[in-house]
Amino acid sequence: MSRNTVTPLFRPAMLSSLSQQSLGAVRLAQPTSAWLVSGLAIAISVAFLIFICVGSVSKKAHVTGLLMPRNGTLGITSPNAGVLIRNHVREGEMVKKGQALFELSTERKGSAGELTFLVEQQLASRALSLDTEQRLRATQYQEKKTSLVTRLQNLETEDNQLAQEIELSQRRIFLAQQSQQKYETLEASGYVSAAQAQQKQEELIDIRARSSSLTRAKVQLLATRQQVEADLVAALTALETDQAQLRRSQAQLRQEMVENRSRKATLITAPQDGTITTITYTPGQSIANGQALATIVPAIVKSAGNALDLEVHLYTPSRGAGFVTPGQKVLIRYQAFPYQKFGLQTGTIVDVSTTPFSPNELPSNVASTILSNYQQSMLGISSNEALYRIKVRPEKTTISAYGKELPLKPGMTLEADIMQDSRKIWEWIAEPLLAIYR
Repeated sequence: MSRNTVTPLFRPAMLSSLSQQSLGAVRLAQPTSAWLVSGLAIAISVAFLIFICVGSVSKKAHVTGLLMPRNGTLGITSPNAGVLIRNHVREGEMVKKGQALFELSTERKGSAGELTFLVEQQLASRALSLDTEQRLRATQYQEKKTSLVTRLQNLETEDNQLAQEIELSQRRIFLAQQSQQKYETLEASGYVSAAQAQQKQEELIDIRARSSSLTRAKVQLLATRQQVEADLVAALTALETDQAQLRRSQAQLRQEMVENRSRKATLITAPQDGTITTITYTPGQSIANGQALATIVPAIVKSAGNALDLEVHLYTPSRGAGFVTPGQKVLIRYQAFPYQKFGLQTGTIVDVSTTPFSPNELPSNVASTILSNYQQSMLGISSNEALYRIKVRPEKTTISAYGKELPLKPGMTLEADIMQDSRKIWEWIAEPLLAIYR
């Protein structure tokens, strides 16, 4: 055998047998579950891509607030310091304008007793004196009027008598003239002497003088009658003047009495129709000047659907008011009705204040409630931070609970999400890249 010939390690027959597969060809198994898993994974991936491309995310501002009547509320405060002695109404009661609500005692004590009581005694004495004077003036006028009327009647009688005497004197003058004329004729005929004719002429003159005296007496009587009538009118005028002065004095006295009683007790009345709420004091407690006694919710007008005319007042710091505008939608969660069970309520912004309110500019109960809600919601605002007020018109003022429509009540606290900017999800993911591109 040649030295360059290579001898194989294994026999050719063995190598040939190894190249043949005794168990057949190898085939990989592909079960149906693998296709389903693959298809589901592909569908989820496609859906996720579609969700990213089509879906959107909204920017929300989380704020807190209160449910308030649309016409606001009226605070009832004490006009002066004193002790509350009587409540004329109960909380939740409907009141009318001018109705008595509270009675406040403002009595002052002195060494001689209660001052307003002493002043009231003096004022009562003055009132009695004025009444007596008024009656005396009226009595005096009646007496004077009776006297003047009697005198007028006497003058009327005397005037009638004078008229009769004047008439008789005129007849006597006529007869005397006829007699004189006859004597003058007889004297011319020589039947009587001149002395007799002169005597008749003297008689005529005497009768005319008496008639003149009667006429003068009648004129004087007329003047006297006019004077008596003038005195009667003057007496009536004087009485009316005195009565007017007395009535003025009585009116001033009544004013002093009212002022004196107001120093003793003050009656606080309702300034408007509505419902009395939040009565803070009970009879017997001391009240400071300007202290809040209660709150009146003005009479709420019912609109269509028997819904009360309420609105939501939201308060937000400046960092949450930048993109808030009227017309935006609001999702409301009332604390009295957990949204997990009763759902979210919707509303629309109708007004945003142009300037912020300091907490001390808000009603004390509103400010304390808002700050407390922000602390509970862990939003963390300062007690001195200014707040913008946002007014929201709720779509419903009732809550569907247990098959009933329960009305919402003024003063209910709430939280709300203001729907602001809305963007696609892919825009939100790619926001850094889009910002660089812009």
